[in-house]
Amino acid sequence: MHVFWLLTLAVFMGIALLSLRLGMILYLISALIFPSLWFGEEVALRIEVIYCLWLVFVFFLHKAVSGFTFRWHPVLSKYGLFLLVIIFSTMLALLSKAPEDSLMQLLISFYGILRPLLVMLLFLNNPVDEKFVRCILWAFVCLSIPIALLSIGQTMGLSVAQEITLRGYTSPSRAPVFKLLAKLGVILRSTGVFESPVFNAIYFLMVLITAGFLLIRNGHKPFHNWILYFLLGIALVAGITTLSSTFLLGLIIAVGLLLVFLYNRNQRHFLRIAIATACIIGLFIVFFLPYFSQQPFFSGELRYRFQRILSASVLETRYNPEEGKLANTYKAIAQRPTLGWGLSQLEGVFVGDSLYVSTLYRGGIFGFLLFLWVVWTILRHAWRYSRIVGMYGEVNMLCLLWTLLSLVTSVGSGGCFLTLRIQEWYWAVVGISLNAYLFEAKSGSMGRRDNIIRKHGFGR
Repeated sequence: MHVFWLLTLAVFMGIALLSLRLGMILYLISALIFPSLWFGEEVALRIEVIYCLWLVFVFFLHKAVSGFTFRWHPVLSKYGLFLLVIIFSTMLALLSKAPEDSLMQLLISFYGILRPLLVMLLFLNNPVDEKFVRCILWAFVCLSIPIALLSIGQTMGLSVAQEITLRGYTSPSRAPVFKLLAKLGVILRSTGVFESPVFNAIYFLMVLITAGFLLIRNGHKPFHNWILYFLLGIALVAGITTLSSTFLLGLIIAVGLLLVFLYNRNQRHFLRIAIATACIIGLFIVFFLPYFSQQPFFSGELRYRFQRILSASVLETRYNPEEGKLANTYKAIAQRPTLGWGLSQLEGVFVGDSLYVSTLYRGGIFGFLLFLWVVWTILRHAWRYSRIVGMYGEVNMLCLLWTLLSLVTSVGSGGCFLTLRIQEWYWAVVGISLNAYLFEAKSGSMGRRDNIIRKHGFGR
């Protein structure tokens, strides 16, 4: 396993030297599905952690050879300010208490929130065309097939799915897989490749949004449409196997977003797709339901999730100020409300569920508002350019849908913003949405690039 993992990384590095664009596609694919590499029993390494730095090195190497100029955008500046606040908060926290985290742990945590900036920089500065973007979007939805099959296999208790999960998609820092196995003997709430049922739920919500968006935008061959229908069906089934309230509530949000932003474009086409999708999804559920019902805890757990949603108590275990998981987190935030505790981890404080609470803990009110400023800028840009005809407008519309979905699901998770394996794709789409190359190519203005940049606000 070690030899295969390292050999694959070496091959990917060589490909990136020859073609940075191809390297960027491989980066997204490998970040989503490539297994982790274990070193002993305490360290598990994912390929994107190394490969991202290599792509940035290759990018600057190319710029140094061809002339050191690159594009910038206000979104990157604002995210950079957010990172500076986190660094400053961490330094203040370490000065006020004895450090419990090692320097290496702090650097790893910081690199996790730095990577979105690096990904945006890469996808903002490389020329992209419709073929490149189409390849990325189809890769994202098609990769859901093996992830969905793995998820369904986990819930059904298939030994091969369990073995694949334990060998390639677990790490010492995340315990849901091990807890489920110890308690039930099966990964009843599927984690897919994400080590957490909630992360898996967010991924399949993104797949449903993307596949639905690709269907509604039309222009595909019938064969491609049938693939998208199949993806919608299997993604919904796999999402249900997460037994996550995030998926069940997020599904309503996803359908609502598609209705609000895409229904008026072609109402008849939208209704035809909705009816066909409902029929295919119904067939999938009827096919898999007997297998799921064989699991003794599945029906009870699913019923429990629905009861919590209907009784409006779905967030009590997290947000109850006295007995919830975040009770100690609230106290820590109250101690340092302005700048927070940075990346330092206080004993007994849980910051893993809600992006909003974790951002308040790490950056205080100041960092929290800065992060919302970043998201607001992305939304404003995506909405402005989503009305452009062609692929550039479609990328911005998808960016808008993903961002709105993430804002809602971040109440009980990290959303798309800072979630294992998923964040690479979100920030890549943001980078493409900020990239003026697609817009320039569509408008036929490659010779007047500077005028377009000034007119439409693209940074340099």
